Amino acid sequence: MKHVRIFVLLLPLLAFLFNCKKDNSSPEPTAASQTELLVANKWLLDRVSNTNDQTISVGQMGTNTLVLFELDMQFRSDGTVRAINRLTSQIPNGGTWKLAPDFKSMDVDVNGFKGNFPIVELTRTKLTLRQRAPVSGVESDINLEFKPSL
Repeated sequence: MKHVRIFVLLLPLLAFLFNCKKDNSSPEPTAASQTELLVANKWLLDRVSNTNDQTISVGQMGTNTLVLFELDMQFRSDGTVRAINRLTSQIPNGGTWKLAPDFKSMDVDVNGFKGNFPIVELTRTKLTLRQRAPVSGVESDINLEFKPSL
């Protein structure tokens, strides 16, 4: 009987402990955290894919998308962005950028690369932006996958 009483007393405690869940959700992004990740590197276009994660071949891309492979994109904390030619180190283009209020997209105003781009992924080692661009002559949603430029 003594063991039953101990079990009955410990049962609510065990139930409480097993029902406690650790919060595994990632913290909501903030302007500071997103900005810190964007300005930490110059970004080089590494891959272009469709929304099903299939690589789009160079022959299917439009000219404006192809040009991005030659440029390092440098987002700066003052809200400016520079496109730096990888071969010549010249800055053929520049403009401005800012995060949208929900931190899920960014507005970029650079000649040839202007618009609101949804942020698909942003980490220290990867920046993926969604863009509407021609693929084999048909306007499509594509993912521009950038990696840090060395």
